[in-house]
Formats: sequence, C-alpha cells, structure tokens
Amino acid sequence: MTPQQILEEIRGNFTGGQRRRFLPGLAIALIGFLRELGAVNGRFKTLDEFYAEYPRLQAVRGRSLNTLGVRKPDGTTLTIRRFYDRAANWFREGNQRFDYPSAGPHATQAWGDYLHWIVAMLALSEEELCNLQSDIEAFVLAELPSQAIDPSKVVRKPPRFLWFLEQFDLAAKKGETSGAAYQGTVFGYIRADAPHLQVEVGKVRTGSKREKRVGDIDARDGADLVLSAEVKQFEVGTSVLPDLAEFANLIAQHKALGLVVALDFEPGAVATIEAMGLQPLSRKDLIDRVRIWDPLKQDIAMNAVLYYVSFREQSSPLYLRIKAFLEGVEEASANKNEMSTGIAVEASSDGKNAPE
Repeated sequence: MTPQQILEEIRGNFTGGQRRRFLPGLAIALIGFLRELGAVNGRFKTLDEFYAEYPRLQAVRGRSLNTLGVRKPDGTTLTIRRFYDRAANWFREGNQRFDYPSAGPHATQAWGDYLHWIVAMLALSEEELCNLQSDIEAFVLAELPSQAIDPSKVVRKPPRFLWFLEQFDLAAKKGETSGAAYQGTVFGYIRADAPHLQVEVGKVRTGSKREKRVGDIDARDGADLVLSAEVKQFEVGTSVLPDLAEFANLIAQHKALGLVVALDFEPGAVATIEAMGLQPLSRKDLIDRVRIWDPLKQDIAMNAVLYYVSFREQSSPLYLRIKAFLEGVEEASANKNEMSTGIAVEASSDGKNAPE
C-alpha cells in the first residue's frame, strides 16, 4: 500500500463512505508512534517482527487496553493516544478547525481496522512518512473551514455607563437642576438591571405623591410595586434619616425592595438605614456592580439616562454635557492603546472633551 492510497482512503471516508472524520488524526498518530519507536525504513518486515521487539500491551493496571500500546525494551510503555491528542490539538487549537473531532478514546480504539496502514508505514522512510503527514494535514485544512477570529474585525464597544459612573462630574452646572444628573444615573441603572419591570421616574423635586409614586423611582410588575428608590446626590448622614421614615413605612406596606441611593454614607448611617428595612447603595456600590455588566447592558443604562435628561427632566444643558462626554468616550475607545489601559474621558464644563 502506497502513501497515496492511505491518503485516498482517508479522503474517501472523511465526510463520505464510513464517515470517520477522525481518520486523519489516527493516521498521524500512527506515523508519530512508529517514528518515535524507530520503526521506519523497513526495519520490520511484518507486524510479528514489530511485536517481537515491542510487545503489544493487552491491559494496563488490570484493565483491558482498547488503543494500540507497546512495551519498549527499557520497560516503559507507549500508546498512540498522546499522538492523536497532539494531532487533534494541532487541527483545533493550532489552526482553528474546531469541526475536527477531539474524541481521542473513540478514535484510537479504531486502530485495529487499519492494520494495513501500519504494515505499509513500517516499510516507509522517514521522509515518506513526513510527506504523508503533511499531505494529510493539508487535506484537513482545505476540507474544514477555519473558525479563526480576525481581531481587526472585532469591534469592542466601550463600557460607557461604567465610565460615566466613574468619571462624569455629577455636580450641577449652569442651567442644570441640582440632583438631576444622579437621579438620571440611578434611573438608568434600574432600567438596565430590571428590564422585566415597568420603571417610572419623575423630575427632580417633583413630589412622589403627586405622581402616585412611592419613591423618586418606582419599578412595578403590572400594578404591583417591586422596587422603589430614593435618590440623594450627597453624602447621607444620620440627620437625613428621619426624612426616610415615611418611605420606609410605604416600602414595608408594599413588601417591596427599598433602595436609598446616595453618593456616599457617613459612618453609622448604613446600619440605621438597613435597620429601617431599606438597602443603602453608594456611587461606589453602583460602580462595583456595573463593572461586570456587558457593554450592551451598559448601553441600555446609558440610553435610559439620556431619555430621562431629555424627556423627563428636559434639561438641554445637562443633555449636551452628557453627549459631549459620550463622544469623548467613543473617541477614546477607537484608540486601541487607550482602550487597553482603560483611559476615560470627561466632558469639561464648556462642553469640550478633556482626556482624564
């Protein structure tokens, strides 16, 4: 049997015939196995001569051995399994042909069906075996499509909401309403984190009772209140806690989740708020949670912020300042070096982009 005939048998049964897609790896495994043992160049005329030098293993540790293995003169053993795994990894990981089977046990136990290959390979030279292996590899690479990813075609969306939380100046500028930036931020967070709920929000300093809300931001499942948040764009201390009593009472009546979202909390305030049955969240807490969000979820949050500022708060100055910030983020994300180092961009008060 010639190398070309071995190759043709592999081709004929790869996707047709016996449909044994593992055959290229099995043939390469036999080639590597025989080469490592020096069983080339006609050193052994028959399989019996080969087994006389390298006795076949029938069992390992008392268990029957399905694959081809031999005992070498020095007492060590060798099987074709690692050669098959190496070939499969070369096709799959090395050349991104993930359609190639990695099932080593299934493939190598079929070696007995290809004794005629082994006999033919024993007679071949090192050069002929290497050429046969190269031809087999070339066949598989041509037959199976590459699933390699071209990094130059991958567009990575920036973590816009995370950068907004970390870098955007929430302090009110000329023409903006104090507290609007943070209320919009919290609305964006809840809108993205709870897409299964109907989220309602009002303008800053608009009474919740007037719009039949419990907190500044309510999230409902139909008519049932599930979550409500009071937003405080400042550091909450113990002096503010009495103002939260009514909110805590309503939350308890609705059996809902009540959030107090502030820039930060003074020592002692957190424990007291929790004792009221409410959950305190700081700006840092939001950042830590959003850090593991995917970019699409962050886009939902950021778009919700823009919706709030433009249509609920109707603050053109704040809207333009946020848009300028986002343009800076997108410009920074286009630069691969800046993206890899996590550089963020803030919008200055005059609307220009200033790298941080």
